[in-house]
Amino acid sequence: MSETRTAPAHAVSNGWSRRAFLAMGAGGLSLPFLGGGRVLAAGKDTLVVASGADAVTLDPGVSFDGQSPLLWRGVYESLFDYKADTLEFAPLLAESYTVSEDKKTYTLKIRQGVKFTDGEAFNAAAVKFNIERQIKIKQGIAFALGPIISIETPDEFTVVLQLSAPSDGFLSAFAALDTVKMISPKAIRDNEKDNDSAQAWLRDNMVGTGPYKMHSYTQSQQAVLERNADYWRGWDGDHFQRIIVKYVHEASTERLVLEQGEVDVALFLPDDVVESLEGKPGLVITDVPSYNLYYLALNCKKGPTADPKVRRAIAYGFNYDAFIKDILRGKAKQAHGPIPSTFVGFAPDTPVYTYDIEKAKALLAEAGHPGGGFKLKYTYETGYFWKRPLGELFQSNMKDLGIEVEIQELSPAAWAGLLSNPDTAEHCYGVVWWPTLATPYDYMWSLFHTAAQGNAGYNWGYYSNPEVDKLLDAGTIEPDEKKRFELYAKAQKLLVADSPALFIYEKNYRLPMSDKLKGFVFNGMRTETLDFYALHSA
Repeated sequence: MSETRTAPAHAVSNGWSRRAFLAMGAGGLSLPFLGGGRVLAAGKDTLVVASGADAVTLDPGVSFDGQSPLLWRGVYESLFDYKADTLEFAPLLAESYTVSEDKKTYTLKIRQGVKFTDGEAFNAAAVKFNIERQIKIKQGIAFALGPIISIETPDEFTVVLQLSAPSDGFLSAFAALDTVKMISPKAIRDNEKDNDSAQAWLRDNMVGTGPYKMHSYTQSQQAVLERNADYWRGWDGDHFQRIIVKYVHEASTERLVLEQGEVDVALFLPDDVVESLEGKPGLVITDVPSYNLYYLALNCKKGPTADPKVRRAIAYGFNYDAFIKDILRGKAKQAHGPIPSTFVGFAPDTPVYTYDIEKAKALLAEAGHPGGGFKLKYTYETGYFWKRPLGELFQSNMKDLGIEVEIQELSPAAWAGLLSNPDTAEHCYGVVWWPTLATPYDYMWSLFHTAAQGNAGYNWGYYSNPEVDKLLDAGTIEPDEKKRFELYAKAQKLLVADSPALFIYEKNYRLPMSDKLKGFVFNGMRTETLDFYALHSA
């Protein structure tokens, strides 16, 4: 068990000078040192970002993790984006689209004059290649591409996608974060080994069309991005020359370097640390509604928690109010089921568990476990600081039920490897989810559909209910919105009844940053990332 990630600031070594910090992150670049007063950490040409969670991979096609997209967004682009803070699509690498009346044919007009950073032209053939790669590797956003039955390129800048049936949220698979990002087909072909679609090479290399390109990258330490001089949107106006992302593994250190102006933004800080920065000179903290929902998933395949009655007992045995009031300082509210109340398709009449230890004990007795008497494992990954206090409260609450909880911390890659393997996934774990597809299907399929187990999605509790699967499968092809949301509402209620996870809380997005940093616009579909191209200094 590693130490808590909320150590006091005085525990940090005094050796973290601005000059030393930038030297560690510059990857050989010569960066200006600025002394005195709060300014952008490395000057107006360089943005310095601290992340408390490591990127897992540079390949946007193989992961649903929450921390890698920060780098993806700087180098890779998708066909569409979202307008400002809405769910309305905006053109990006696709200039426009049309949808047939039966909602089974999508015609995309591809932007001309765009090149990958290796000099290869971006066109309809590149779009087709990337979609086919995503389908082939069966990871990441591949689940949303299942309805595609044909991909045609009638000319150099037109792509026609034919679906087997309507698909709720289909275009979202080509927008925002965990999406079909456009990677150079030449780079993939040149670096493919054993028919792996260059997955091994792309874990540490990037060739996209985006505003920046990778200058240097050291896993778990730092990434340096530099401008793509030939970027299709050009460089008129205020933009950063380079981006440095530093991976800082102690919350107290990350807080300190932000307060002292060593970095301009601090991602993945614990909630209590973020709140402690309120009102600090030179800093601002966002406070906007998000689509984030925080869960504590239970193993549904093996052991006592394979029994829904035991899972319901655990749901009643967790003190939600204590976590929200004591850990989150009241800056959140309890979640009502698997969909946040801020999101489309949320069913407001979904039941909710409350802390009731006597009911929890009664359910355990009914399930054949009077007085508990069994052990659970809770694992979390380094960098997601909120998961440690969640695990500690879970451990304390379960002790009251006679259930022993062992807590384990792993690196993000080891954590994902452990849980995505059904042979080693006998663990409870915390997870925060924000959507890739602008539909309730995204939350419920990714975390709870049988087909999302293992590497196919994020159902690492290995929950399976054919009735839930049927409702989700019917909902995603239902063209009538009212009927579709009725199907999703039934699924939400079933999931609460089965309790494959504890639905802990939802909260506004709170991100601390320098008050000199301008151009930040939050969209709940793009949590824990930054639009580097839009950001600039005051």
